[in-house]
Amino acid sequence: MSQTIGIIGVGKMGAGMWRCLAEAGTKATVFDAYAPAAEALGEQGATVAASPAELVAAVDVVILSLPNSGDVAGVVDSIAGALRAGVVIIDTTSGEPAISRRVAETVAATGAAYLDAGVSGGPPGADAGTLKIMVGGDAAAYDQVQPVLDILGGRIWHCGGAGTGHAMKTALNLSNQGKMLLEIEALLMCGRAGLDPAQVADVLELNTWRHFLLGEGGRIPFGFAIDLAVKDWGVAGGVASEHKVPMPIAGAAMQTMRAIRAEAGPDADLIDAVNVMEKWAGYDLDAGLGRTSG
Repeated sequence: MSQTIGIIGVGKMGAGMWRCLAEAGTKATVFDAYAPAAEALGEQGATVAASPAELVAAVDVVILSLPNSGDVAGVVDSIAGALRAGVVIIDTTSGEPAISRRVAETVAATGAAYLDAGVSGGPPGADAGTLKIMVGGDAAAYDQVQPVLDILGGRIWHCGGAGTGHAMKTALNLSNQGKMLLEIEALLMCGRAGLDPAQVADVLELNTWRHFLLGEGGRIPFGFAIDLAVKDWGVAGGVASEHKVPMPIAGAAMQTMRAIRAEAGPDADLIDAVNVMEKWAGYDLDAGLGRTSG
């Protein structure tokens, strides 16, 4: 690949994308505000930049993997002086579409291009190159970086103009997390009614829960913090407010997730939502499966 690549933000997702690119024969320069994260990849062969601006000055494609849109806006402001025509920023944050549109304008003023590219699949998908990638922004910029996206993603959609990639990711989060809460409630209800939770999962085709919750090896963390799930609900609420769409069901689910966060703690893994909902229901799914909880 002739394009040079840099990644700003090499936590679980950014590091996974670096490893995926490296496996494909493409090394990427990295930077992270938490120096040990970048240094760990440096030990694996990555070039570590001293600053975001230094990274941007040396590459053609900049992948951002940051916690939220506020962080993205701050980094883009800090690197604006180093941007130049032909550089494309791929923002893989689960971002707020309204902020993404403003960031796109900031980047365009420098001659560079910005693509909001929501990703789904978690750290395992980042490592394996099987992410779902939903992209918004200029079609020519999308075409330019498609070889990079093809390495990182198993399925890729160009959704439209600036902000549409993050809007699509918001819709995916809204659907997935809403179904997750309802499915946990269904398992708990049926368990209390005397049914086998594993059989309930089979009848309802709850494949995710068969793996993460009901497998013989016990519960498996998602590798995704409850606080990030709450953030995703907040983004969805912002999009709904912007476009004046009433979402009473989503609103109830958002408050449920906030209540779960209050009990489990913001850094708890999303699988720990089950523990809180078991407490509310007074039912232990592990006991229903005939195994010891924990």
